Amino acid sequence: MHPQLSRVQFVFLSTWLILGTGILTMPFAIGQFVVHDAWIAALLFAFGGVVVTGVIALFRRMFPGQSLVEGYHMAFGPIVGRVASLWFLYMTFLTECFVLREVSLFLNITVLPATPNYVVTAVFMIPVAYAVYLGAEVVGRVGEIITPLGIGITLILFLLSVQHANPSHLHPVLADGWKPILQAGVVLWVYAWEFLFVLQLREEVQQQRLVKDLLITILIITLAGVVAELTITMILGPSVTYSIYPILEVVRTIRIGDFLERLDTFYVMGVITTIFVKLSLIHYIFTTGLSHWFGLRHYRPTVWSGAAVVWTGSLFLIHNSVSLMNFILYTAWGYFTFTAMVIPLLAVVVQWWRQRRGLHQQ
Repeated sequence: MHPQLSRVQFVFLSTWLILGTGILTMPFAIGQFVVHDAWIAALLFAFGGVVVTGVIALFRRMFPGQSLVEGYHMAFGPIVGRVASLWFLYMTFLTECFVLREVSLFLNITVLPATPNYVVTAVFMIPVAYAVYLGAEVVGRVGEIITPLGIGITLILFLLSVQHANPSHLHPVLADGWKPILQAGVVLWVYAWEFLFVLQLREEVQQQRLVKDLLITILIITLAGVVAELTITMILGPSVTYSIYPILEVVRTIRIGDFLERLDTFYVMGVITTIFVKLSLIHYIFTTGLSHWFGLRHYRPTVWSGAAVVWTGSLFLIHNSVSLMNFILYTAWGYFTFTAMVIPLLAVVVQWWRQRRGLHQQ
């Protein structure tokens, strides 16, 4: 079957799968542990990304042509396999709820302070569900359209912001040692685990190029993270620790006389668009996973009901920005390590053992 997503579309979607909300929360998360050496911490994302990609490669080799949910069912059997896949679906649901809550908090803080969260999340979730209902190809085309525009706007904002850069904020290098850098690297693992979602994509992508495309994506994200952290540190300095959205504060510093200012409007629009792409991809993963778990012929019957469940979860599971960031900083890495490393590798080992036992019996 011809894949629904081209390689370019897949790389774009995989990039926004991480950076969709990463451009909001990653700089803040890193800034809670390290300031001067934040750019070094950004490099550690590559390590986490490569580890997850290695797990993906092993799983895809052991379960060719199968989604993650189907692979769990084959490896662990009908009962344990359903429990393992249900855990993955729950973590996918939880991640989608967090992403939806992040966008509502961002909009409440920046442009819609008087609008209730349930209205913001509902209005945002409806077009997401509609895009997913139309199919993966539509989501891929949206990512293909907005990515060049996003890159262009980002480059312009970057060039305009460098006028306020102070390289002295980068010194002294490694003044606090490696411990805070490694702590920030653990937080970045929370974002890298989201690559595991691509295992749920079966006929949608070119499987033989999957690992190579993911490595390209990791390189893009790592370079973008290093440049972003260098810029943020040079402009904001130690004050980055107290900023919820450091990149937004950087954009707000851009002023050329009385003619050019308030460019943060473009940043807000860009963030909303990229989160839309990320949320659409995660919702597609969630609904296809549900269809495989229930044995449905198509995922579309789960799109709108799944959207309603996610909307409800975003309102009741995450109460405010403090609880959201505390989960990301101190708790999420444990859940995601178990989900992205332990269970998939265990499935690979079990399936390998079954295959070897079958060969010996023959």
